[in-house]
Amino acid sequence: MKKIKIEMYSDYACPFCYIGKSHLEQALAQFEHADKVEIVHKAYELYPQTGETVTSTTQGRIEWKYHKTPEQALEMIRHIENLAKRAGIAMNYENVQNTNTFKAHRLTKFAASKGKENEMYNRLMKAYFTDNLPLADRKTLLQCAEDVGLDLAETEAFLNSNDFADSVTADETQARHIGVRSVPFFVINGVEVAGSQPPARFLALLQQVYAANNM
Repeated sequence: MKKIKIEMYSDYACPFCYIGKSHLEQALAQFEHADKVEIVHKAYELYPQTGETVTSTTQGRIEWKYHKTPEQALEMIRHIENLAKRAGIAMNYENVQNTNTFKAHRLTKFAASKGKENEMYNRLMKAYFTDNLPLADRKTLLQCAEDVGLDLAETEAFLNSNDFADSVTADETQARHIGVRSVPFFVINGVEVAGSQPPARFLALLQQVYAANNM
């Protein structure tokens, strides 16, 4: 049986990425060949110019990015929080502390080298959207690493280095090459899927890809 490889381009500052990942996991829970599926997290930065300190609010960013009034921005926030709730996520989107996510992406690559990629991805998403922690903060990253079972001394040494920076940059270059302009963006055995899909849609795609590769 051939494996199904899912490459997921996403950013930790993206609420729809968190929702999309939850939908994908719900689909995998119903997919009888889930043990043949490999998920690879690909880095993408929505706000690459953002610094390591918090200088904006969710409402302010939505007003600026989507040209919304304060009332419209708050309505959009509540809508996204409700979508997350239906996906099984306790999301406090209004109060996230937005910072640069490059280090968080590097940490995920480091965790992947230790067999903890998926656990780290989910922990960082929870840290940002539920715990409302700044992901550029060293304490946040070390806490997340400890929570998924990574060695703290090794993680500290990693954070003091520039390891896996090239891997993050390579992901972002590849994203531009294949035309990714928004996330989440999935590549399932070469099949490109843009946006957060409902669980049923993900399940149907998985079944189609599996059937096509195991005839």
